[in-house]
Amino acid sequence: MSSNILNMTIDKTQNIPILVGNTATFNIKIKNLSTSQRLYNLGLFLKLPDGMVLSSSTITQTSSVTNADNSITYSWVNLKDLAPLEVDYTFSITVKCNTKFKNGTVIPFDYTFSGITVSCQVDTMPRGIYDIGNEVLTQQIDMTFKTVRFYSTISTAGKVLKGAGTSASLNDYTQINTATCKFYNNSNSTSLVNISILLEDGIRYIGNINVSGTDSSKFINPTISVISINGKIYTQIYYGNINLSVSSTTTLTFNYAVWNQYNNNQGNFIVHGTQLNMLINMNSADPLVVSSSDSNTSFSAMDLIITTSISKSLVDVQSAVTYTYVYKVGQYYNIQNIVVNYFLPDGIYYISSSSTPTSVVDDPILQGFNLTYNFSLATQNSTKTITISAKVDSYYRYKKDSQSLNLPVVASDPFLATTNISGILIGPLSTVTDNSSVSSSISVGSITKQFVKGYYKDGTPKNINTLAPGDLAEYLLSYNASNLKAIQKEVYIDDFFPLSADPINNLNYVYTGYNPIASPKLISPHGVDFYYGDIPGLSSATINFKVPIAQLGSSTQNANLMKLKGTNTYGYAYSNRSQVNFNIGTPNLQLTKSVNGPNKNAIKSNEIYTYSVTISNTNNLGTETDAFNFTLSDTLSSWFTLDSSSLKVSGSGSYSSINIQNNNIVVSISKLAPGQSLTLTYKVTISSVLAPGVNITTTATNTNPYSQIYEEGSSNYQYSNLIKTASITLSSLAISLSKTNISDLFKVGSNITYLIGVTVPQGTIAYGLYLKDTLPSGGQSYLGPTTRNNIPITPTVSSNVVTFPSEGTIDARNDIQTINYTMICKITNANKSLNSTTSTQSNTVQCLYQQIQGGSFSSISKSLTIAINHPNLVLNLTATDKSNSVVYNQNANININSVMQFKLTFQNNSAIKLINGTVEIPISGNFLFYEINTTVFCTAAYNSTSKKIIISIPQLDASTTGYVYFTVVPQSTLRAGTSISTQATAVSYYNDISTSKVYSGEKSNIITCTLVPGVSLTPDPLTKINDSTSFIVTQPGNTAVILDYFKNTGGGYDDFTLIIQKVGIPYTLYIDNVKISDVPKNTLYQQTLPIMSNLAPSTTKIIQINALIPSNNPLGTRYDFIVTAKSVTNPYPEKTVLNIDPSF
Repeated sequence: MSSNILNMTIDKTQNIPILVGNTATFNIKIKNLSTSQRLYNLGLFLKLPDGMVLSSSTITQTSSVTNADNSITYSWVNLKDLAPLEVDYTFSITVKCNTKFKNGTVIPFDYTFSGITVSCQVDTMPRGIYDIGNEVLTQQIDMTFKTVRFYSTISTAGKVLKGAGTSASLNDYTQINTATCKFYNNSNSTSLVNISILLEDGIRYIGNINVSGTDSSKFINPTISVISINGKIYTQIYYGNINLSVSSTTTLTFNYAVWNQYNNNQGNFIVHGTQLNMLINMNSADPLVVSSSDSNTSFSAMDLIITTSISKSLVDVQSAVTYTYVYKVGQYYNIQNIVVNYFLPDGIYYISSSSTPTSVVDDPILQGFNLTYNFSLATQNSTKTITISAKVDSYYRYKKDSQSLNLPVVASDPFLATTNISGILIGPLSTVTDNSSVSSSISVGSITKQFVKGYYKDGTPKNINTLAPGDLAEYLLSYNASNLKAIQKEVYIDDFFPLSADPINNLNYVYTGYNPIASPKLISPHGVDFYYGDIPGLSSATINFKVPIAQLGSSTQNANLMKLKGTNTYGYAYSNRSQVNFNIGTPNLQLTKSVNGPNKNAIKSNEIYTYSVTISNTNNLGTETDAFNFTLSDTLSSWFTLDSSSLKVSGSGSYSSINIQNNNIVVSISKLAPGQSLTLTYKVTISSVLAPGVNITTTATNTNPYSQIYEEGSSNYQYSNLIKTASITLSSLAISLSKTNISDLFKVGSNITYLIGVTVPQGTIAYGLYLKDTLPSGGQSYLGPTTRNNIPITPTVSSNVVTFPSEGTIDARNDIQTINYTMICKITNANKSLNSTTSTQSNTVQCLYQQIQGGSFSSISKSLTIAINHPNLVLNLTATDKSNSVVYNQNANININSVMQFKLTFQNNSAIKLINGTVEIPISGNFLFYEINTTVFCTAAYNSTSKKIIISIPQLDASTTGYVYFTVVPQSTLRAGTSISTQATAVSYYNDISTSKVYSGEKSNIITCTLVPGVSLTPDPLTKINDSTSFIVTQPGNTAVILDYFKNTGGGYDDFTLIIQKVGIPYTLYIDNVKISDVPKNTLYQQTLPIMSNLAPSTTKIIQINALIPSNNPLGTRYDFIVTAKSVTNPYPEKTVLNIDPSF
């Protein structure tokens, strides 16, 4: 059979906006498209990825399963049957977006959730897999959701009477309506937003804003304005820079009315039934965030509205019902010739009306009562209410069976009453209409499912409600229609079990009240079907049974669903559900172990200790059940002897035996109910040859219990993952090992005396004890002598390992035993980091001994770190320019006439003496060495071959400082931009006792002397206004003579570029009275001339410009001669002079 007859649609499927930390809802419609085939047992399934969960649904889910990828699959079992072409079955689901994924990562904004599927399935046979020839039809739709920061909704009535008054300047409105806006923000962060609420032309904003919720205080004072968007006029309610709080929900309402004409009642008429729109636009006001949300709603603008209602929506046969219809008229027109038609469907019998109808017709074609009301006039803003009294028939008047007998009105039969109205507007003389409807249906019987009691496998009642595999669960299914007179047609009661309940066939059922007319049958999935046929009114029934529990199941899978299904007169199925959860639990075992005695952290030979092991089954979770037939065992140790007579088990649980097996104490536990415990206690005596450093760890554990009393040859369910362990440790004191040295100021070449002590604690005995000391490799060597308790001994030395003679057996069972050693070594070398004054060396002594005579060796160790002192030179260089007495310690600006006197300061900042030190200072070829000026604590000489100053330091005591002064001058031919670096380096030095340990590498700071380029350009002192401007006045027809004065102010030789900007007249350029060039008018002059090249510092030049001022110049003509001199050496300094000649 084709699955095309099963149709499923969802109102929205792709990129559905969902707020982080909030919910989104979608609606599913399922329909049977077949004209003849009935479909059964509709099931629905939803798969959500990590980060999303189910929030709610039309019907509570039957089960949920967490998949390996952290997605969750939700199931709704056996929702209903689908008749051919039955109206759509609608199911609503609300899902929630969490704030974090399961791994703790925050869910980002604009994240797309994929892998979401909604699927449904039906059977083609009533009992599913249990009916031969059954087929399973399925449909699936994929969905995606996209996370958003914020969103809004807006809502109002679907139909609104016009009545906004006559003019915007008057408050004569009569039909006030309310719109509701809601603003939501995410659960991770605040959001700064701008909000525009737009009311389409034709809607009058009245105000009366009322705000509630999280951010209500921020929505008090909007800006109201009229704006145009794409040629359409809107009233805008605007809120700017609103900071929405985390997880906020804010509700805003305002009043509005509808005009009769657009443009504040001055434009075209708004025709009855016109759709008008309201919109909300939310945009992020944060320039770093791009996010927006739009929502809208619409309504019909009406001159006349009719509504109808019923006194109760669930009815019964022979019951009275009252229908009410109300029609209302808007502000702008009186309405004449009003006609109201009211239709009561077959099954509803008309009795009377508060206003007498013009006609009452029980229409065989329409199959129901058709009431007609005529009203001559309804005035503006008027309201009229009419009530209709009726009753529900027991039988239809027009629906008949195959034998032409009237069909009974049965449970779930629907009744749709409809009304329509028409009238003529006085004035326009146009006809206006409206309609409305109201539905009701016959009630259906109620059902309940109750868990009665649990039983053990042997039928013994349990005194706890938590079930276990092997138990029997007693349930009572109740059907109640004792107050319902209508017939219940084609009634089935289905009971669906979780897979943990099995087997479900051949159960023993006890019926009371109305009984099924057929034996129960299996129905998929994993259920039992009871067929009752047609049940007369005022009936009830119960079914009592016990079902075995086969296995565990999670709390989300142990739902037990009872379902009532029946069929109404139209063949449409209805259903009721009652769901309870199996409470299938496991024992919650806890295991603890303790020991008591003199001192468990310092045990001694022959002491007595008492162990206590307690196993319990808690009862505080509400999910615990009994633990049957398992063992508790506790390990013993060779370091103690068990006192068998002290073995004891006490407590509220039951056990069968206590035995010693394979160096374990084993307790066979028969039953441990929730809240019960058993405690094992026993005494031990510590070994008479206890060694030091022994840790006696013993561990108690249990096996997995069974869910029922174990029966040989039967299927017995054993729990898993309930094994517990508890350990505790008794410890003897460890051998104490110490290592120190006789204090001294150690340096390379020093002797060092080590003091080593070993102590065996009281109450223990150690075998084959000896010591081994490992000296720093390459750093120390054994010198000797060595003593034991002040008596010389001879250790064995191999490379850097010194092994002391064996002590044999050390018996400290009665008294503590201590041995003291001394050992002399020599410090032969040590590594010094640059600029440091100390370093460290570590060596380790080991004590090796046997805990059991002839056994393997155990060891303890002790390390000692000593500080070794080193001489160290701290070098600091300064320079003084004797030509100007400026002192430098890093960067110096000099010139070829400078005389540079350097000072090198050297300090021994260590705690020991320094001898035979050598420091070198390379002198650059750009300097000429002049002389060594002064030396303190050193001698110094200049080596002209290596071009280095060699400084010799015979000795330098701790914290002593010496220095040397020397003078150099720059080469006279150096060019500007030249840099000269000078730095001192320690080449070698020694401490005062070792001639083999050489120290070196320390460096001073670097002093860099730079010949910086410079330029000066100033105007003629006779004509200057300031240092960069001159002003001369030349009469037309005369020659203007402009003088600017140049100077090389840099530190070395340099070249300069001369630049003269464009001038409106020709001129002649001279430098030092030498003609350089005739420059045409309006020509940029830029040259690096030989006369301006390779100029020594302080060289000056006179730049002269001669220009003939035209005789025909009009009054006030001005000429600007802009002259620039620029060095060609980085950073290219320049100077500019503006020479102004405003001729007149």
